[in-house]
Amino acid sequence: MIFDPRDWDIETEVETGNDDFVFGNYVEWDRFRDENEEELLDYLGVDLPWGKSLTLHEYIDFISQDIFQKTNLIQEYIEDKLLMENTSELLYDISIKFIERNNEVSDNLISNIFDYYGVPSGMEYEYELPEYLRYWQDDFSDFDYDNYKKYPIKVEKYEHTINCIFNDIDSATEQLIKKSLVLSSLIITESMFKSVIVEKIPKDNEISEFGKEIIQSEINNILRGNNEGRNKLFNKLYKKKAPSQNWINMRNSLAHDIESSSIIKDEIKYLNLKTDMEEKYLISSLKQNLIKFCKDLKDIISN
Repeated sequence: MIFDPRDWDIETEVETGNDDFVFGNYVEWDRFRDENEEELLDYLGVDLPWGKSLTLHEYIDFISQDIFQKTNLIQEYIEDKLLMENTSELLYDISIKFIERNNEVSDNLISNIFDYYGVPSGMEYEYELPEYLRYWQDDFSDFDYDNYKKYPIKVEKYEHTINCIFNDIDSATEQLIKKSLVLSSLIITESMFKSVIVEKIPKDNEISEFGKEIIQSEINNILRGNNEGRNKLFNKLYKKKAPSQNWINMRNSLAHDIESSSIIKDEIKYLNLKTDMEEKYLISSLKQNLIKFCKDLKDIISN
């Protein structure tokens, strides 16, 4: 039995920054372990008879459990802590007192059992979590034409949001948090760009409902597709080329495998998925380029 989070009702928390901007979900796995300890042990099929007196036969059954046959946990945490309550020349009269669940030894035993079966520990943030536990599931790809019509990310508010994100990047100390915030800024930028595209799509009340469905389906395919397709649609709608977006390779790399990237001071290193080569991007330059992208879009929209 390996731990599968889908078998559990995992409680997620929402991480927010300045101005209540949502960076994503996170899970406190240590709290999950503590609150569900007995249920987890039962789920994993591990019996720990805390504080009980065991016959020799019961003790043999205990150490015969799969985890204790495949690890040295008995020798490391239990063997020298057991008390012989009754001694006898007759084996069936022997009584062994199991350890109590109230000390560091039992804490370490539980922790190692959960580690063995793959129960996560510590904190996991948005892009470490399984996709179904994320706040921004599937990088907005589930958003479609109607979503962007109803809930657009306005260019007027975008710059303030980006400034808030990069303030949090500057103050963050953990690499994973910094990388998650960088990816959040790029996803928000992509969603803002899609909102700008959808806003320009003309309404035609004379088209039948069936015709509208076909058109919206095609638009959805473009919105959910690659950036090249979105740039082409932008060009058709606004009669101008979309502003430069030289962070797309980094965005795709971070979304694909955020762990493979690294941040040293102001520089983020990532793997270009197309060339399989390592590339670099200055975080300070990224902020400037994102704000410039927004301003260029504003100029195009206003003309």
